[in-house]
Amino acid sequence: MNTVRSKTTFKTIALAALCAAAGLAPSAIAGEAGAQLRVSVHIVASCRFTVDSAALSFGDVEQDAGSANAQTELGVLCSSKQPYAIGFDYGQHADGAQRRMSDGSNGVAYQLYADASHRTPLGPVGSSGAVRGVGNGGEQRVPVYGKLDVDRDTPPGVYNDTVRLTVTW
Repeated sequence: MNTVRSKTTFKTIALAALCAAAGLAPSAIAGEAGAQLRVSVHIVASCRFTVDSAALSFGDVEQDAGSANAQTELGVLCSSKQPYAIGFDYGQHADGAQRRMSDGSNGVAYQLYADASHRTPLGPVGSSGAVRGVGNGGEQRVPVYGKLDVDRDTPPGVYNDTVRLTVTW
């Protein structure tokens, strides 16, 4: 009978050791209370330009050229199926809606267009010149075409302007 009792004691000790190793050992818990944790997220649509600044350069243009053309692309990234509009202000040196580059005292008139044929001028958000689209969740390229007119009396020099871009959604 001693053997049976030893086997039972051994099994009890082995079972207790196994439970302790598995983290099932009895603990000194005085009670238990329940609660809920609510988890949520508000997903919002977004749009952004994929570059902080872009450049449109007409390069070297001869004084008697009359006009010159240039092209660049902007990148915009908007949430999938999110309508957006990109606006182009008239620049730092504009005369009304006529964009102008300046060398500090002289100006060169230019315009920005959405098409290579220069039929669709670009303008601010809210105007017919804003570029409209629908986001696809990836980068979308937006072409920008420039045309400038050089007066024969325009003094040689480096002319610049900065056009502020805005994307709304």
